[in-house]
Amino acid sequence: REFAPWVSKLFKRDESKLSNPSLETLAIIAYRQPLTRSEIEKIRGVNVEGVLKTLLDKGLIKIRSRKDAPGRPLAYGTTEAFLKRFGLGGLEQLPKLRDFTEHDLEFDREDEKLKILVEKGDDENAPGKESA
Repeated sequence: REFAPWVSKLFKRDESKLSNPSLETLAIIAYRQPLTRSEIEKIRGVNVEGVLKTLLDKGLIKIRSRKDAPGRPLAYGTTEAFLKRFGLGGLEQLPKLRDFTEHDLEFDREDEKLKILVEKGDDENAPGKESA
């Protein structure tokens, strides 16, 4: 019992940190909710099952409804905890997408760079290529 405070601190989750994939997924949900997992995956281009579980566990998103589509997939939306965490009184306080500049929306993904190089036919400079 005397170690209970230290043990609880050791196992307490750090609620303050969100990964870039979590933030990206959260932004997509915030702006376009309610969304199904497949709709989010179509936008992001990657599997989001683990990210959704993390966001659900942190209480930042919740199941809002079921879509009227084959299989009646779950649709996700943000929570009051999301609003509180980001200092918003409501979703109407989210910055308008048109207010973002191209620089604000930039991201750096090696796979995207490689894809662009290959599409241009310039795979000599692609990572892993040896110079002759």
